[in-house]
Amino acid sequence: MRTALDRLKGTSLPGPTFRANDVTDHGDLGFVADPFLYVEDRTMHLFFEVFSPHRDPTAAIGHAVSDDEGESWTYTGLALDTDHHLSFPYVFAANDEIYMVPDIANSGDYRAPARLYRTTAFPLKWEPVTDIIIGPDKYQDTVVFQWGSRWWAITGTGSNDELSVYYSETLTTPGWTPHPENPVVTDRPSAGRPAGRPLVREDSIVAFFQDCTAEYGDQLRAYEITSLDTLTYEDRPLSDNALLGGTGGLGWNSGRMHHLDLQSVDGEIYCAYDGDVGIGRNRVSGSMWSIGVGTTDPTGNSQ
Repeated sequence: MRTALDRLKGTSLPGPTFRANDVTDHGDLGFVADPFLYVEDRTMHLFFEVFSPHRDPTAAIGHAVSDDEGESWTYTGLALDTDHHLSFPYVFAANDEIYMVPDIANSGDYRAPARLYRTTAFPLKWEPVTDIIIGPDKYQDTVVFQWGSRWWAITGTGSNDELSVYYSETLTTPGWTPHPENPVVTDRPSAGRPAGRPLVREDSIVAFFQDCTAEYGDQLRAYEITSLDTLTYEDRPLSDNALLGGTGGLGWNSGRMHHLDLQSVDGEIYCAYDGDVGIGRNRVSGSMWSIGVGTTDPTGNSQ
């Protein structure tokens, strides 16, 4: 996977693969963003935020499917639509079940938990299981993963400049234990909000964070978590430069890039990411995020 990260740098990523006008059942959309992949038997499922400035709540979770390794996509409908603004549909498998932890924090409420959902009929039916993080904050763009004998959650708890960590012996336990050093990162707008699925291996964890120094979602940076246990959290940037960012000019991702999901299937790397234009952003929704999906073959070519 480290090699895959190196290949992303300076690469002309294909896209947009999926746009707001590909969603046919949610009115006049502003954008689609925050893509996560779930791959089974060479079928690719794409979950993403569906944002409409004309609805209340303004966002739900959409789903599309591809049977040709991402060459074409068919929109199938909303996977999750509640009375909360929904984004960042972090989908993953555990214990022969498929789960989702969407962000429900972009609302008027001061507090918003990290809520775990489980599918009852994949991919379009989900039920809430429990609130894994409960506390005084809004828990933004939460990512969960197994490391050692525990489940861990990294979540944004500040103004895009602060991270907190929680842990549990089991995934479905409500109210995970807060790390004693919370917030484990403060005053770091260059890497203070999760930006996609972490890469977890036996001996390493690479996490992606948004760089919001210039503006929200401006760039994406990769960090290695060098120490993670019930007493310590430490990380370090893998590079002085951003992993992804706006390309400039007039392209679909010319302005900003703020999300990445990488998955390895049978030796091939599948990538989902989003981008926003620089010039000409929509005056109504403000943003014009679109989604790109590509693969990287063993020779290192992006497709």
